[in-house]
Amino acid sequence: MKLIFRLAVISKHLPIHNTILTSLKKLFLPSFSRTCLQVMATAAIAREQSSAAHSSHSLLEKLPNGAQHLGSAATRPSLSSVSRVNSFRSNVSLSSTNAAAMLSKRSASPQRSLSCSPARANDVRVELRNLNSSAQLHNNNKISRFGEPTIYSSVLCYLRRGVSFVISFSFLGSLMTAAIVQHSLDKFKSSYRYIRGSPPPRRPFAAIERQRALKRTKKDKKVVRDIQYYASLVGLHATKYEVVTDDGFILQLFRITDPSVPDEQLKTRYPVLLIHGLLQSAGAFCVNEEDSLAFYLCKSGYDVWIGNNRCGFEHKHLKYSYNDPRMWDWDITDMGTRDLPAFIDHIQAHTKYEKIALACHSQGTAQAFLALSRYHTPELGQKISVFCAIAPAVYAGPLVDQSFFKFIRYLPDSVHRLIFGIHAYIPAMINLRLMLPKSALTFCSYMMFHFLFGWSDTRWDRALEGRMFQFSPVYISSESMRWWLGKDGFATRRCIFKRDDADEAWFDARCPPFALWVAGRDSLVNGDRLIQRLENAEPNVVVVKKEVLDEYEHLDVLWAIDAVDHVHRGIKEVIWSTAWKREHCQCPVGCEEL
Repeated sequence: MKLIFRLAVISKHLPIHNTILTSLKKLFLPSFSRTCLQVMATAAIAREQSSAAHSSHSLLEKLPNGAQHLGSAATRPSLSSVSRVNSFRSNVSLSSTNAAAMLSKRSASPQRSLSCSPARANDVRVELRNLNSSAQLHNNNKISRFGEPTIYSSVLCYLRRGVSFVISFSFLGSLMTAAIVQHSLDKFKSSYRYIRGSPPPRRPFAAIERQRALKRTKKDKKVVRDIQYYASLVGLHATKYEVVTDDGFILQLFRITDPSVPDEQLKTRYPVLLIHGLLQSAGAFCVNEEDSLAFYLCKSGYDVWIGNNRCGFEHKHLKYSYNDPRMWDWDITDMGTRDLPAFIDHIQAHTKYEKIALACHSQGTAQAFLALSRYHTPELGQKISVFCAIAPAVYAGPLVDQSFFKFIRYLPDSVHRLIFGIHAYIPAMINLRLMLPKSALTFCSYMMFHFLFGWSDTRWDRALEGRMFQFSPVYISSESMRWWLGKDGFATRRCIFKRDDADEAWFDARCPPFALWVAGRDSLVNGDRLIQRLENAEPNVVVVKKEVLDEYEHLDVLWAIDAVDHVHRGIKEVIWSTAWKREHCQCPVGCEEL
Protein backbone atom coordinates (compact mmCIF):
# COMPACT_ATOMS: atom_id res chain seq x y z
CA MET A 1 0.00 0.00 0.00
CA LYS A 2 2.84 2.41 0.74
CA LEU A 3 4.28 1.82 -2.72
CA ILE A 4 0.92 2.43 -4.36
CA PHE A 5 0.42 5.59 -2.33
CA ARG A 6 3.79 6.93 -3.47
CA LEU A 7 2.89 6.20 -7.07
CA ALA A 8 -0.32 8.17 -6.56
CA VAL A 9 1.55 11.14 -5.14
CA ILE A 10 4.45 11.35 -7.56
CA SER A 11 2.57 10.65 -10.80
CA LYS A 12 1.74 13.85 -12.67
CA HIS A 13 -0.89 12.74 -15.17
CA LEU A 14 -4.32 11.24 -14.51
CA PRO A 15 -4.06 8.57 -17.30
CA ILE A 16 -1.28 6.91 -15.26
CA HIS A 17 -3.76 6.50 -12.45
CA ASN A 18 -6.29 4.98 -14.81
CA THR A 19 -3.74 2.48 -16.09
CA ILE A 20 -2.68 1.43 -12.60
CA LEU A 21 -6.27 1.13 -11.42
CA THR A 22 -7.29 -0.96 -14.41
CA SER A 23 -4.44 -3.36 -13.71
CA LEU A 24 -5.38 -3.54 -10.06
CA LYS A 25 -8.97 -4.40 -10.96
CA LYS A 26 -7.77 -7.32 -13.01
CA LEU A 27 -5.13 -8.61 -10.59
CA PHE A 28 -6.48 -8.07 -7.10
CA LEU A 29 -9.63 -8.53 -5.13
CA PRO A 30 -12.38 -5.87 -5.56
CA SER A 31 -12.07 -4.59 -1.99
CA PHE A 32 -8.33 -4.04 -2.41
CA SER A 33 -8.89 -2.29 -5.73
CA ARG A 34 -11.47 0.02 -4.23
CA THR A 35 -9.09 0.92 -1.39
CA CYS A 36 -6.36 1.77 -3.89
CA LEU A 37 -8.84 3.78 -5.94
CA GLN A 38 -9.79 5.90 -2.96
CA VAL A 39 -6.16 6.58 -2.04
CA MET A 40 -5.14 7.53 -5.58
CA ALA A 41 -8.24 9.62 -6.22
CA THR A 42 -7.69 11.58 -3.02
CA ALA A 43 -4.08 12.35 -3.94
CA ALA A 44 -5.03 13.29 -7.50
CA ILE A 45 -7.83 15.58 -6.35
CA ALA A 46 -5.57 17.40 -3.90
CA ARG A 47 -2.88 17.91 -6.56
CA GLU A 48 -5.28 19.12 -9.23
CA GLN A 49 -7.19 21.46 -6.90
CA SER A 50 -3.90 22.99 -5.83
CA SER A 51 -3.00 23.52 -9.48
CA ALA A 52 -6.46 24.96 -10.16
CA ALA A 53 -6.17 27.43 -7.29
CA HIS A 54 -2.77 28.57 -8.56
CA SER A 55 -4.10 29.02 -12.09
CA SER A 56 -7.15 31.01 -10.96
CA HIS A 57 -4.94 33.20 -8.75
CA SER A 58 -2.69 33.91 -11.74
CA LEU A 59 -5.70 34.91 -13.83
CA LEU A 60 -6.96 37.33 -11.21
CA GLU A 61 -3.50 38.87 -10.81
CA LYS A 62 -3.50 39.75 -14.53
CA LEU A 63 -6.56 42.00 -14.09
CA PRO A 64 -5.76 45.72 -13.97
CA ASN A 65 -6.41 47.51 -10.71
CA GLY A 66 -9.85 49.03 -10.07
CA ALA A 67 -12.05 47.00 -12.44
CA GLN A 68 -15.80 47.07 -12.00
CA HIS A 69 -17.45 44.57 -9.68
CA LEU A 70 -16.93 41.37 -11.61
CA GLY A 71 -18.05 39.24 -8.69
CA SER A 72 -21.70 40.12 -9.27
CA ALA A 73 -24.54 37.65 -9.51
CA ALA A 74 -24.06 37.42 -13.26
CA THR A 75 -20.60 35.90 -12.88
CA ARG A 76 -20.95 34.00 -9.61
CA PRO A 77 -22.01 30.39 -9.89
CA SER A 78 -25.11 29.07 -8.17
CA LEU A 79 -24.83 27.46 -4.76
CA SER A 80 -25.44 24.05 -6.29
CA SER A 81 -22.61 24.62 -8.79
CA VAL A 82 -20.18 25.63 -6.06
CA SER A 83 -21.08 22.70 -3.84
CA ARG A 84 -20.42 20.25 -6.65
CA VAL A 85 -16.91 21.46 -7.51
CA ASN A 86 -15.45 18.28 -6.07
CA SER A 87 -16.70 16.34 -9.11
CA PHE A 88 -13.15 16.56 -10.49
CA ARG A 89 -12.95 12.78 -10.62
CA SER A 90 -15.02 12.60 -13.85
CA ASN A 91 -12.28 12.72 -16.46
CA VAL A 92 -12.99 16.13 -17.96
CA SER A 93 -10.56 18.77 -19.01
CA LEU A 94 -8.40 20.58 -16.48
CA SER A 95 -9.75 23.93 -17.65
CA SER A 96 -13.20 23.18 -16.27
CA THR A 97 -11.66 22.20 -12.93
CA ASN A 98 -9.72 25.45 -12.84
CA ALA A 99 -12.89 27.34 -13.62
CA ALA A 100 -14.83 25.67 -10.82
CA ALA A 101 -12.04 26.29 -8.30
CA MET A 102 -11.67 29.91 -9.39
CA LEU A 103 -15.39 30.61 -9.21
CA SER A 104 -15.66 28.95 -5.80
CA LYS A 105 -12.80 31.12 -4.54
CA ARG A 106 -14.39 34.29 -5.88
CA SER A 107 -17.84 33.51 -4.45
CA ALA A 108 -16.37 32.70 -1.04
CA SER A 109 -14.15 35.80 -0.80
CA PRO A 110 -15.14 39.48 -0.57
CA GLN A 111 -15.72 41.21 -3.88
CA ARG A 112 -12.66 42.90 -5.29
CA SER A 113 -13.00 46.36 -6.73
CA LEU A 114 -10.64 46.67 -9.68
CA SER A 115 -10.42 49.23 -12.43
CA CYS A 116 -9.75 49.00 -16.15
CA SER A 117 -11.08 50.18 -19.47
CA PRO A 118 -14.67 49.18 -20.40
CA ALA A 119 -13.42 47.03 -23.29
CA ARG A 120 -10.96 45.17 -21.08
CA ALA A 121 -13.62 44.67 -18.38
CA ASN A 122 -16.03 43.24 -20.96
CA ASP A 123 -13.37 40.80 -22.19
CA VAL A 124 -12.81 39.61 -18.65
CA ARG A 125 -16.55 39.15 -18.12
CA VAL A 126 -16.79 37.03 -21.26
CA GLU A 127 -13.83 34.94 -20.14
CA LEU A 128 -15.35 34.36 -16.72
CA ARG A 129 -18.73 33.46 -18.23
CA ASN A 130 -17.09 30.90 -20.50
CA LEU A 131 -15.24 29.41 -17.55
CA ASN A 132 -18.46 29.29 -15.55
CA SER A 133 -20.23 27.42 -18.36
CA SER A 134 -17.34 25.00 -18.59
CA ALA A 135 -17.49 24.43 -14.84
CA GLN A 136 -21.22 23.74 -14.93
CA LEU A 137 -20.73 21.26 -17.76
CA HIS A 138 -18.02 19.64 -15.68
CA ASN A 139 -20.30 19.45 -12.64
CA ASN A 140 -23.10 17.85 -14.65
CA ASN A 141 -21.00 14.73 -15.16
CA LYS A 142 -22.06 12.72 -12.12
CA ILE A 143 -19.57 10.12 -11.02
CA SER A 144 -21.05 6.65 -10.90
CA ARG A 145 -20.00 4.18 -8.23
CA PHE A 146 -19.36 1.76 -11.10
CA GLY A 147 -16.50 2.18 -13.55
CA GLU A 148 -16.12 0.95 -17.11
CA PRO A 149 -17.30 -2.67 -17.31
CA THR A 150 -14.65 -5.38 -17.47
CA ILE A 151 -15.03 -9.14 -17.84
CA TYR A 152 -14.60 -9.58 -14.10
CA SER A 153 -17.03 -6.82 -13.14
CA SER A 154 -19.60 -8.03 -15.69
CA VAL A 155 -19.51 -11.58 -14.35
CA LEU A 156 -19.77 -10.26 -10.78
CA CYS A 157 -22.65 -8.03 -11.81
CA TYR A 158 -24.59 -10.93 -13.37
CA LEU A 159 -24.02 -13.03 -10.26
CA ARG A 160 -25.34 -10.26 -8.03
CA ARG A 161 -28.34 -9.79 -10.29
CA GLY A 162 -29.10 -13.50 -10.16
CA VAL A 163 -28.91 -13.62 -6.38
CA SER A 164 -30.97 -10.46 -5.92
CA PHE A 165 -33.58 -11.71 -8.41
CA VAL A 166 -34.14 -14.89 -6.41
CA ILE A 167 -34.25 -13.06 -3.07
CA SER A 168 -36.40 -10.15 -4.29
CA PHE A 169 -38.78 -12.50 -6.09
CA SER A 170 -39.20 -14.48 -2.88
CA PHE A 171 -39.74 -11.19 -1.06
CA LEU A 172 -42.42 -10.19 -3.59
CA GLY A 173 -44.04 -13.60 -3.26
CA SER A 174 -44.18 -13.21 0.51
CA LEU A 175 -45.87 -9.83 0.17
CA MET A 176 -48.37 -11.21 -2.32
CA THR A 177 -49.17 -14.13 -0.03
CA ALA A 178 -49.70 -11.77 2.91
CA ALA A 179 -51.90 -9.54 0.73
CA ILE A 180 -54.05 -12.52 -0.32
CA VAL A 181 -54.45 -13.64 3.29
CA GLN A 182 -55.40 -10.10 4.36
CA HIS A 183 -57.87 -9.78 1.48
CA SER A 184 -59.45 -13.13 2.35
CA LEU A 185 -59.82 -12.13 5.99
CA ASP A 186 -61.43 -8.82 5.00
CA LYS A 187 -63.91 -10.63 2.76
CA PHE A 188 -64.71 -13.12 5.52
CA LYS A 189 -65.31 -10.33 8.05
CA SER A 190 -67.49 -8.44 5.58
CA SER A 191 -69.57 -11.54 4.84
CA TYR A 192 -69.93 -12.28 8.53
CA ARG A 193 -71.16 -8.74 9.27
CA TYR A 194 -73.60 -8.97 6.37
CA ILE A 195 -75.04 -12.21 7.73
CA ARG A 196 -75.39 -10.59 11.14
CA GLY A 197 -77.43 -7.77 9.57
CA SER A 198 -74.71 -5.15 9.08
CA PRO A 199 -74.30 -4.64 5.32
CA PRO A 200 -71.18 -2.80 4.12
CA PRO A 201 -71.57 0.95 3.57
CA ARG A 202 -72.70 2.00 0.11
CA ARG A 203 -70.20 3.48 -2.25
CA PRO A 204 -70.68 7.28 -2.33
CA PHE A 205 -70.77 7.48 -6.13
CA ALA A 206 -72.56 4.22 -6.93
CA ALA A 207 -75.29 5.98 -8.95
CA ILE A 208 -72.74 7.87 -11.06
CA GLU A 209 -70.81 4.66 -11.68
CA ARG A 210 -73.97 2.95 -12.98
CA GLN A 211 -74.83 5.88 -15.27
CA ARG A 212 -71.33 5.93 -16.74
CA ALA A 213 -71.34 2.15 -17.25
CA LEU A 214 -74.51 2.38 -19.36
CA LYS A 215 -72.92 4.96 -21.69
CA ARG A 216 -69.65 3.11 -22.33
CA THR A 217 -69.08 1.34 -25.62
CA LYS A 218 -66.83 -1.62 -26.35
CA LYS A 219 -64.00 0.76 -27.27
CA ASP A 220 -64.37 2.54 -23.95
CA LYS A 221 -64.05 -0.75 -22.07
CA LYS A 222 -60.84 -1.77 -23.84
CA VAL A 223 -57.81 -1.82 -21.52
CA VAL A 224 -54.44 -0.93 -23.08
CA ARG A 225 -51.27 0.83 -22.00
CA ASP A 226 -51.55 3.62 -24.56
CA ILE A 227 -52.03 7.30 -23.74
CA GLN A 228 -52.92 8.12 -27.34
CA TYR A 229 -55.75 5.57 -27.31
CA TYR A 230 -57.38 7.06 -24.22
CA ALA A 231 -56.87 10.59 -25.56
CA SER A 232 -58.63 9.66 -28.80
CA LEU A 233 -61.65 8.38 -26.85
CA VAL A 234 -62.28 11.92 -25.58
CA GLY A 235 -61.48 13.66 -28.90
CA LEU A 236 -57.88 14.63 -28.11
CA HIS A 237 -54.46 13.67 -29.46
CA ALA A 238 -51.21 12.69 -27.71
CA THR A 239 -47.85 13.32 -29.36
CA LYS A 240 -44.74 11.64 -27.99
CA TYR A 241 -41.35 13.38 -27.79
CA GLU A 242 -37.97 12.20 -26.59
CA VAL A 243 -35.89 14.44 -24.33
CA VAL A 244 -32.24 13.84 -23.44
CA THR A 245 -30.94 14.78 -19.98
CA ASP A 246 -27.46 16.14 -19.34
CA ASP A 247 -26.37 12.72 -18.05
CA GLY A 248 -27.57 10.89 -21.16
CA PHE A 249 -30.98 9.47 -20.21
CA ILE A 250 -33.66 9.55 -22.91
CA LEU A 251 -37.02 10.55 -21.43
CA GLN A 252 -40.52 10.39 -22.86
CA LEU A 253 -42.63 13.55 -22.96
CA PHE A 254 -46.26 13.59 -24.14
CA ARG A 255 -48.15 16.60 -25.45
CA ILE A 256 -51.95 16.53 -25.23
CA THR A 257 -53.64 18.66 -27.87
CA ASP A 258 -57.07 19.21 -29.37
CA PRO A 259 -57.01 18.33 -33.12
CA SER A 260 -59.76 20.86 -33.77
CA VAL A 261 -57.54 23.73 -32.57
CA PRO A 262 -55.37 25.32 -35.31
CA ASP A 263 -51.63 25.51 -34.77
CA GLU A 264 -51.69 29.30 -34.52
CA GLN A 265 -54.26 29.16 -31.76
CA LEU A 266 -52.32 26.41 -30.01
CA LYS A 267 -49.41 28.83 -29.64
CA THR A 268 -51.59 31.07 -27.46
CA ARG A 269 -52.35 28.31 -24.96
CA TYR A 270 -50.41 28.51 -21.73
CA PRO A 271 -48.10 25.50 -21.24
CA VAL A 272 -48.51 23.17 -18.24
CA LEU A 273 -46.17 20.31 -17.27
CA LEU A 274 -47.47 17.33 -15.25
CA ILE A 275 -45.09 14.97 -13.38
CA HIS A 276 -46.23 11.62 -11.94
CA GLY A 277 -45.53 9.89 -8.62
CA LEU A 278 -43.54 6.89 -7.41
CA LEU A 279 -43.99 3.67 -9.44
CA GLN A 280 -46.34 5.60 -11.71
CA SER A 281 -46.04 7.05 -15.22
CA ALA A 282 -47.59 9.73 -17.40
CA GLY A 283 -50.66 7.57 -17.92
CA ALA A 284 -51.77 8.24 -14.34
CA PHE A 285 -53.09 11.61 -15.59
CA CYS A 286 -55.04 10.05 -18.49
CA VAL A 287 -57.11 7.11 -17.16
CA ASN A 288 -60.22 8.79 -15.75
CA GLU A 289 -61.90 9.57 -19.08
CA GLU A 290 -62.75 13.26 -19.51
CA ASP A 291 -62.20 13.82 -15.80
CA SER A 292 -58.49 12.96 -16.15
CA LEU A 293 -56.38 15.92 -15.09
CA ALA A 294 -54.47 16.07 -18.39
CA PHE A 295 -57.62 15.91 -20.53
CA TYR A 296 -59.51 18.32 -18.32
CA LEU A 297 -56.79 20.98 -18.53
CA CYS A 298 -56.45 20.51 -22.29
CA LYS A 299 -60.19 20.91 -22.89
CA SER A 300 -60.14 23.96 -20.63
CA GLY A 301 -57.66 25.66 -22.98
CA TYR A 302 -54.15 24.79 -21.77
CA ASP A 303 -51.18 23.35 -23.66
CA VAL A 304 -50.65 20.19 -21.60
CA TRP A 305 -47.38 18.24 -21.40
CA ILE A 306 -46.84 15.07 -19.34
CA GLY A 307 -43.36 13.80 -18.48
CA ASN A 308 -42.14 10.27 -17.80
CA ASN A 309 -39.18 10.21 -15.43
CA ARG A 310 -36.06 8.25 -16.36
CA CYS A 311 -36.38 4.55 -17.21
CA GLY A 312 -40.11 4.03 -16.56
CA PHE A 313 -41.48 1.73 -19.27
CA GLU A 314 -38.68 2.58 -21.71
CA HIS A 315 -35.22 2.47 -20.16
CA LYS A 316 -33.07 4.34 -22.70
CA HIS A 317 -29.65 5.93 -22.42
CA LEU A 318 -27.22 7.34 -24.96
CA LYS A 319 -24.42 5.12 -23.68
CA TYR A 320 -25.55 2.59 -21.09
CA SER A 321 -27.64 -0.54 -21.62
CA TYR A 322 -30.11 -2.25 -19.30
CA ASN A 323 -27.45 -4.64 -17.97
CA ASP A 324 -25.01 -1.85 -17.11
CA PRO A 325 -25.26 -0.96 -13.39
CA ARG A 326 -24.45 2.65 -14.27
CA MET A 327 -27.86 2.76 -15.97
CA TRP A 328 -29.47 2.46 -12.53
CA ASP A 329 -27.09 4.53 -10.38
CA TRP A 330 -29.49 7.40 -9.65
CA ASP A 331 -32.12 8.50 -7.17
CA ILE A 332 -34.79 11.16 -6.79
CA THR A 333 -32.23 13.97 -6.62
CA ASP A 334 -31.20 13.21 -10.21
CA MET A 335 -34.85 13.15 -11.26
CA GLY A 336 -35.33 16.61 -9.79
CA THR A 337 -32.10 18.27 -10.93
CA ARG A 338 -31.79 16.57 -14.35
CA ASP A 339 -35.12 15.18 -15.58
CA LEU A 340 -37.27 18.13 -14.54
CA PRO A 341 -35.00 20.83 -16.07
CA ALA A 342 -34.76 18.78 -19.29
CA PHE A 343 -38.56 18.69 -19.58
CA ILE A 344 -38.92 22.39 -18.87
CA ASP A 345 -36.18 23.40 -21.31
CA HIS A 346 -37.77 21.30 -24.07
CA ILE A 347 -41.20 22.84 -23.50
CA GLN A 348 -39.77 26.36 -23.45
CA ALA A 349 -37.89 25.76 -26.68
CA HIS A 350 -40.99 24.32 -28.32
CA THR A 351 -43.54 26.87 -27.12
CA LYS A 352 -41.29 29.98 -26.82
CA TYR A 353 -42.72 30.72 -23.36
CA GLU A 354 -40.20 31.93 -20.78
CA LYS A 355 -42.23 30.46 -17.92
CA ILE A 356 -44.55 27.47 -17.65
CA ALA A 357 -46.85 26.06 -14.96
CA LEU A 358 -45.83 22.90 -13.10
CA ALA A 359 -48.21 20.42 -11.46
CA CYS A 360 -46.85 17.29 -9.76
CA HIS A 361 -48.25 14.39 -7.76
CA SER A 362 -46.59 12.60 -4.82
CA GLN A 363 -42.96 11.78 -5.73
CA GLY A 364 -43.18 14.36 -8.52
CA THR A 365 -43.70 17.03 -5.86
CA ALA A 366 -40.69 15.74 -3.92
CA GLN A 367 -38.36 16.00 -6.90
CA ALA A 368 -39.70 19.49 -7.66
CA PHE A 369 -39.26 20.70 -4.07
CA LEU A 370 -35.70 19.36 -4.05
CA ALA A 371 -34.88 20.97 -7.38
CA LEU A 372 -36.32 24.35 -6.38
CA SER A 373 -34.53 24.42 -3.04
CA ARG A 374 -31.42 26.50 -2.54
CA TYR A 375 -29.43 23.27 -2.10
CA HIS A 376 -29.77 22.14 -5.73
CA THR A 377 -31.08 24.20 -8.69
CA PRO A 378 -32.94 27.23 -7.31
CA GLU A 379 -32.50 29.02 -10.64
CA LEU A 380 -35.10 26.63 -12.05
CA GLY A 381 -37.76 28.57 -10.16
CA GLN A 382 -37.32 31.49 -12.57
CA LYS A 383 -38.74 29.28 -15.35
CA ILE A 384 -41.91 28.30 -13.45
CA SER A 385 -44.91 30.58 -12.98
CA VAL A 386 -46.56 28.42 -10.29
CA PHE A 387 -45.92 25.04 -8.70
CA CYS A 388 -49.05 23.02 -7.92
CA ALA A 389 -48.20 20.26 -5.42
CA ILE A 390 -50.82 17.48 -5.34
CA ALA A 391 -50.50 15.18 -2.31
CA PRO A 392 -47.07 16.73 -1.60
CA ALA A 393 -44.44 14.23 -0.44
CA VAL A 394 -42.09 16.27 1.75
CA TYR A 395 -42.79 14.88 5.22
CA ALA A 396 -43.45 11.21 5.98
CA GLY A 397 -46.78 10.05 7.36
CA PRO A 398 -47.43 7.34 9.97
CA LEU A 399 -47.40 4.64 7.30
CA VAL A 400 -43.59 4.43 7.38
CA ASP A 401 -43.84 2.98 10.91
CA GLN A 402 -45.48 -0.22 9.68
CA SER A 403 -43.46 -3.40 10.06
CA PHE A 404 -42.83 -3.79 6.32
CA PHE A 405 -41.25 -0.37 5.98
CA LYS A 406 -39.36 -0.74 9.25
CA PHE A 407 -37.82 -3.95 7.98
CA ILE A 408 -36.44 -2.20 4.90
CA ARG A 409 -35.36 0.83 6.92
CA TYR A 410 -33.16 -1.19 9.25
CA LEU A 411 -31.36 -3.07 6.48
CA PRO A 412 -27.69 -2.10 6.06
CA ASP A 413 -26.87 -0.72 2.63
CA SER A 414 -24.90 -3.83 1.68
CA VAL A 415 -27.82 -6.11 2.61
CA HIS A 416 -30.30 -3.85 0.82
CA ARG A 417 -28.24 -4.09 -2.38
CA LEU A 418 -27.93 -7.85 -1.93
CA ILE A 419 -31.71 -8.27 -1.70
CA PHE A 420 -32.88 -5.66 -4.21
CA GLY A 421 -29.80 -5.56 -6.44
CA ILE A 422 -27.99 -2.69 -8.12
CA HIS A 423 -30.27 -2.50 -11.12
CA ALA A 424 -34.04 -2.09 -11.48
CA TYR A 425 -36.08 -2.47 -8.32
CA ILE A 426 -37.74 -5.93 -8.25
CA PRO A 427 -37.98 -6.33 -12.05
CA ALA A 428 -40.20 -9.37 -11.44
CA MET A 429 -43.06 -6.88 -10.93
CA ILE A 430 -42.71 -5.75 -14.55
CA ASN A 431 -42.46 -9.34 -15.79
CA LEU A 432 -45.63 -10.32 -13.94
CA ARG A 433 -47.44 -7.33 -15.40
CA LEU A 434 -46.55 -8.55 -18.90
CA MET A 435 -47.55 -12.17 -18.22
CA LEU A 436 -50.76 -11.83 -16.21
CA PRO A 437 -54.16 -11.32 -17.86
CA LYS A 438 -55.38 -7.75 -17.49
CA SER A 439 -58.16 -8.67 -15.07
CA ALA A 440 -55.76 -10.65 -12.87
CA LEU A 441 -53.23 -7.82 -13.00
CA THR A 442 -55.87 -5.32 -11.87
CA PHE A 443 -56.97 -7.54 -8.98
CA CYS A 444 -53.42 -8.28 -7.80
CA SER A 445 -52.27 -4.67 -8.15
CA TYR A 446 -55.15 -3.24 -6.17
CA MET A 447 -54.83 -5.95 -3.53
CA MET A 448 -51.11 -5.20 -3.13
CA PHE A 449 -51.61 -1.43 -2.97
CA HIS A 450 -54.39 -1.85 -0.42
CA PHE A 451 -52.22 -4.17 1.69
CA LEU A 452 -49.11 -1.98 1.67
CA PHE A 453 -50.64 1.50 1.84
CA GLY A 454 -54.15 0.97 3.14
CA TRP A 455 -55.70 2.78 0.17
CA SER A 456 -59.22 2.00 -1.00
CA ASP A 457 -61.17 2.50 -4.24
CA THR A 458 -64.20 3.91 -2.45
CA ARG A 459 -64.15 7.16 -4.43
CA TRP A 460 -62.93 5.67 -7.74
CA ASP A 461 -64.89 4.42 -10.71
CA ARG A 462 -64.23 0.71 -10.36
CA ALA A 463 -64.83 0.08 -14.05
CA LEU A 464 -61.69 2.12 -14.81
CA GLU A 465 -59.32 0.34 -12.41
CA GLY A 466 -58.00 -1.79 -15.28
CA ARG A 467 -56.69 1.38 -16.93
CA MET A 468 -55.28 2.77 -13.71
CA PHE A 469 -53.03 -0.20 -13.04
CA GLN A 470 -51.90 -0.58 -16.66
CA PHE A 471 -49.51 2.33 -16.16
CA SER A 472 -47.88 1.03 -12.98
CA PRO A 473 -45.58 -0.29 -11.70
CA VAL A 474 -42.70 0.90 -13.84
CA TYR A 475 -38.93 0.46 -13.84
CA ILE A 476 -37.18 2.47 -11.16
CA SER A 477 -33.71 2.07 -9.71
CA SER A 478 -33.02 0.20 -6.49
CA GLU A 479 -31.01 3.24 -5.40
CA SER A 480 -34.12 5.38 -5.75
CA MET A 481 -36.14 3.06 -3.51
CA ARG A 482 -33.26 2.97 -1.06
CA TRP A 483 -33.41 6.78 -1.00
CA TRP A 484 -37.06 6.54 0.00
CA LEU A 485 -37.13 3.53 2.33
CA GLY A 486 -33.54 2.58 3.14
CA LYS A 487 -31.26 3.35 6.03
CA ASP A 488 -30.74 7.12 6.51
CA GLY A 489 -33.36 7.74 3.81
CA PHE A 490 -36.70 9.51 3.72
CA ALA A 491 -38.39 6.99 6.01
CA THR A 492 -35.68 7.50 8.64
CA ARG A 493 -35.37 11.29 8.38
CA ARG A 494 -39.13 11.66 7.78
CA CYS A 495 -38.31 14.48 5.42
CA ILE A 496 -36.89 14.76 1.90
CA PHE A 497 -34.39 17.34 3.14
CA LYS A 498 -31.54 16.38 5.43
CA ARG A 499 -32.11 19.47 7.56
CA ASP A 500 -35.44 20.53 9.00
CA ASP A 501 -34.37 23.46 11.15
CA ALA A 502 -36.85 26.30 11.45
CA ASP A 503 -33.95 28.77 11.37
CA GLU A 504 -32.72 27.64 7.96
CA ALA A 505 -34.97 28.29 4.96
CA TRP A 506 -35.13 25.71 2.18
CA PHE A 507 -36.01 28.18 -0.59
CA ASP A 508 -34.67 31.54 -1.66
CA ALA A 509 -36.34 34.42 -3.48
CA ARG A 510 -36.20 32.64 -6.84
CA CYS A 511 -38.80 30.00 -5.95
CA PRO A 512 -42.17 30.33 -7.72
CA PRO A 513 -45.54 30.61 -5.94
CA PHE A 514 -46.79 27.35 -4.42
CA ALA A 515 -50.29 25.85 -4.39
CA LEU A 516 -51.05 22.76 -2.27
CA TRP A 517 -53.74 20.07 -2.36
CA VAL A 518 -53.43 17.83 0.69
CA ALA A 519 -55.34 14.59 1.22
CA GLY A 520 -56.66 14.55 4.77
CA ARG A 521 -56.67 10.73 5.05
CA ASP A 522 -53.25 10.28 3.48
CA SER A 523 -51.13 8.12 5.78
CA LEU A 524 -48.17 7.99 3.40
CA VAL A 525 -47.19 11.67 3.61
CA ASN A 526 -47.92 14.50 6.04
CA GLY A 527 -49.22 17.50 4.13
CA ASP A 528 -50.35 19.47 7.20
CA ARG A 529 -46.80 19.63 8.50
CA LEU A 530 -45.62 21.00 5.15
CA ILE A 531 -48.23 23.75 5.26
CA GLN A 532 -47.03 24.76 8.72
CA ARG A 533 -43.42 24.79 7.54
CA LEU A 534 -44.16 26.98 4.51
CA GLU A 535 -46.22 29.44 6.56
CA ASN A 536 -43.85 29.76 9.52
CA ALA A 537 -40.30 29.05 8.35
CA GLU A 538 -40.12 30.00 4.67
CA PRO A 539 -40.18 33.79 4.28
CA ASN A 540 -39.46 33.60 0.53
CA VAL A 541 -42.37 31.28 -0.27
CA VAL A 542 -45.76 32.61 -1.37
CA VAL A 543 -48.56 30.06 -0.97
CA VAL A 544 -51.35 31.18 -3.32
CA LYS A 545 -53.67 28.30 -2.44
CA LYS A 546 -53.90 25.49 0.11
CA GLU A 547 -56.67 22.95 0.10
CA VAL A 548 -57.04 20.15 2.66
CA LEU A 549 -59.45 17.46 1.47
CA ASP A 550 -60.54 15.66 4.63
CA GLU A 551 -62.09 12.59 2.95
CA TYR A 552 -59.38 12.06 0.34
CA GLU A 553 -56.62 9.46 0.27
CA HIS A 554 -53.28 9.62 -1.57
CA LEU A 555 -54.56 8.66 -5.04
CA ASP A 556 -58.02 10.18 -4.72
CA VAL A 557 -56.60 13.56 -5.71
CA LEU A 558 -56.15 12.11 -9.21
CA TRP A 559 -58.71 9.32 -9.57
CA ALA A 560 -61.70 10.22 -7.41
CA ILE A 561 -64.95 10.69 -9.31
CA ASP A 562 -65.35 14.15 -7.77
CA ALA A 563 -61.67 15.16 -8.22
CA VAL A 564 -62.70 17.70 -10.86
CA ASP A 565 -64.67 19.68 -8.30
CA HIS A 566 -62.14 19.48 -5.48
CA VAL A 567 -58.76 19.46 -7.27
CA HIS A 568 -58.73 19.92 -11.05
CA ARG A 569 -60.79 23.10 -11.18
CA GLY A 570 -58.64 24.73 -8.53
CA ILE A 571 -55.45 23.84 -10.46
CA LYS A 572 -56.93 25.35 -13.61
CA GLU A 573 -57.75 28.63 -11.83
CA VAL A 574 -54.42 28.90 -9.98
CA ILE A 575 -52.42 28.38 -13.17
CA TRP A 576 -54.31 31.15 -14.94
CA SER A 577 -54.19 33.61 -12.03
CA THR A 578 -50.37 33.28 -11.91
CA ALA A 579 -49.70 32.87 -15.66
CA TRP A 580 -46.73 34.73 -17.15
CA LYS A 581 -47.82 37.48 -19.58
CA ARG A 582 -51.30 36.04 -19.76
CA GLU A 583 -52.56 39.02 -21.76
CA HIS A 584 -51.01 37.28 -24.77
CA CYS A 585 -52.62 33.91 -23.97
CA GLN A 586 -55.99 32.34 -24.58
CA CYS A 587 -58.17 32.49 -21.48
CA PRO A 588 -59.14 29.00 -20.26
CA VAL A 589 -62.82 28.08 -20.04
CA GLY A 590 -64.26 29.18 -16.72
CA CYS A 591 -61.45 31.61 -15.88
CA GLU A 592 -62.87 34.72 -17.51
CA GLU A 593 -63.50 36.48 -14.19
CA LEU A 594 -60.09 35.74 -12.62
